[in-house]
Amino acid sequence: MPAALFALPACTRDASPPAPLQGSTARPASDAKTLAHADLAHRLRRFLIERSAPGVAREPMAADDERVRLGAFWRVRTDTHHFGADFQSRAEIALTAPGSAPAADAALRRLRDTVDARLPAWQALVDYNAAGSMRDDGGDEGRRLLPWAIAGIDAIEVTAWDYVDAVEAARGQTRTR
Repeated sequence: MPAALFALPACTRDASPPAPLQGSTARPASDAKTLAHADLAHRLRRFLIERSAPGVAREPMAADDERVRLGAFWRVRTDTHHFGADFQSRAEIALTAPGSAPAADAALRRLRDTVDARLPAWQALVDYNAAGSMRDDGGDEGRRLLPWAIAGIDAIEVTAWDYVDAVEAARGQTRTR
């Protein structure tokens, strides 16, 4: 038996490579639009709280998010920087790049509109916490801002997931063409 194992590599060395499957074609290179969307979606994944199944332990950011929902406004997420000037610039590049990704373009436009509408309420609570104003007013302003901040975070997260899903679907179509 050991002699057969030593002989095996010699037998396979002379074998010809497998023939390509009938009707298969080379994968097309991704276009600039698809690549720009993929880059932006990759950057936004750092913002997203991973989806988890019931009973699966949640990551620390998700646990903090749940504390905020219970009224701990000082635990509000501070990752608003994901939607600053860099986001706006990369979104514009993705939308104007040559190529075709209509679903990803539409999802990105919805995300940009949501960010424009909802980020200010979330940022207001982040700024309030950073200023330490809760010591002056006993947290009254934080409690007032909290529902608006939660609604803003939720809306942005839902549309960000929709965008990431649309980009992944577009990339899957590009790969299988």
